[in-house]
Amino acid sequence: MTFPTAMLRAGFPYLTTRGMRRVTTFPMDSALGSEGRIYVLGRTEMGVGGSIRIINWEDEDLGTMADTGLTWPVCLLADEDEVLWVSDEGAHTITTFNRDGEQLAQWGEHGAEPGQLNRPSGIAFDGDGNLLVVDTWNHRVQRFSRDGSYIDGFGSQGEDNGEFDMPWGTTVDAEGSIYVADWRNDRVQKFDAAGNHLATIGRSGDGEGEFNRPAGLAVDADGDLYVADRGNNRVQIFDHRGRYVEQFLGDATISKMGRAYIMANQKTLRLREMTALEPQKRFRAPASVRVDAEGHLYIADFGSHRIQIYKKEAYPLAADEIMPELRSPTLMTT
Repeated sequence: MTFPTAMLRAGFPYLTTRGMRRVTTFPMDSALGSEGRIYVLGRTEMGVGGSIRIINWEDEDLGTMADTGLTWPVCLLADEDEVLWVSDEGAHTITTFNRDGEQLAQWGEHGAEPGQLNRPSGIAFDGDGNLLVVDTWNHRVQRFSRDGSYIDGFGSQGEDNGEFDMPWGTTVDAEGSIYVADWRNDRVQKFDAAGNHLATIGRSGDGEGEFNRPAGLAVDADGDLYVADRGNNRVQIFDHRGRYVEQFLGDATISKMGRAYIMANQKTLRLREMTALEPQKRFRAPASVRVDAEGHLYIADFGSHRIQIYKKEAYPLAADEIMPELRSPTLMTT
């Protein structure tokens, strides 16, 4: 697959908010199912334990999966059969469930040898359908078959290209390239399918294209990369060349289930009447980003117990539809 030469980016407006505290408590990640289901991976108020909550596009609470036994879950995937895959950094395991919450399998052994795990975090399927696991405290990425058999891996601790310091999220684009959020090095690294380093995006800071503990990653069909810049309370977008495009700071409104709860609570109504509302819109430590085929962007707003959703409007351009790149670009000249 070849990504577009350029894009006419018409906008990326905020669309809606789903979930609320006590339902989507401390959301770490989300995954999309059929029939409008949104699976939300959350942590408990006490910090230990986790659950998979099911809501839908209409913001209805469809309940919690039966006891998952999760210790400290990080990442959630839904595959083509709607099997849910969960990484658990507290238990050093990968666990799968069917859509009804029945556990199908669990694998993972704590350690530092090839095939062993130490605080796994991000997970993604590669172009061959194998599972990439970010092995955070071993500072590497490992590849497993879907039954948990070790295949290969890459990375070691350090700050040079191809090295990691507590990596976190990962994603794979349509060309098979692998992106890894290099958490403590405050950057994102891009690799080919075999794990060879291709590019490095970002550095420490809070400016455009800079990071403070990048976490979850996603890539859409246009090759745009979305990064949950957790320590900076924002999400940043880069094109497939690694060029910074724009950022999201949060624009949340109250969700449908949130409105019902607040309207039934006079004290909450009074407190909301007395406070400034602008900060209530913003992200608080966003943990993950997900995209769907319709151009929706789902952001797990961890500190505010909700999912904020945006809708991309952009149009691919072929090489003959746009002039060559300029040395000093500015829209003030058009």
